[in-house]
Amino acid sequence: MPADIAHYLQLAQDVSEDEQRAHSYEWQALVVENAPLRVNLNGHLVSAPADFYDSLLERQIQPGRPIVQIIGEMLMRYSLGLPDWWYRARLQHILSTRG
Repeated sequence: MPADIAHYLQLAQDVSEDEQRAHSYEWQALVVENAPLRVNLNGHLVSAPADFYDSLLERQIQPGRPIVQIIGEMLMRYSLGLPDWWYRARLQHILSTRG
C-alpha cells in the first residue's frame, strides 16, 4: 500500500482558491441534501438513495450462495468505496423484502 500512496502523491496538483471554493459550495449542497450515499457519476459527486447499488447486489444473489461471498465479490469487482457492512445491510434488506 505505501507504494500506491507514493504513486498518487506524484499525481498531486495545486488547486486554486476559486476551485476550492467551488468544491466547498458543491459539498455544502450535498450536506444539505442529507442523502444516505454520495456517488461519483460521470465525474460528478451526487446524492443517491440507499438502494442505488441494489441492482448490482441483486444480480449476485443466488440460492445457497453465502452473503459473505457476495460481499467479497462486490468488494473485488467494483471500486465503489463502500464498506463491507453497507453491502451486508443492503443484502439483508433485499432478502427480507423478497416475497
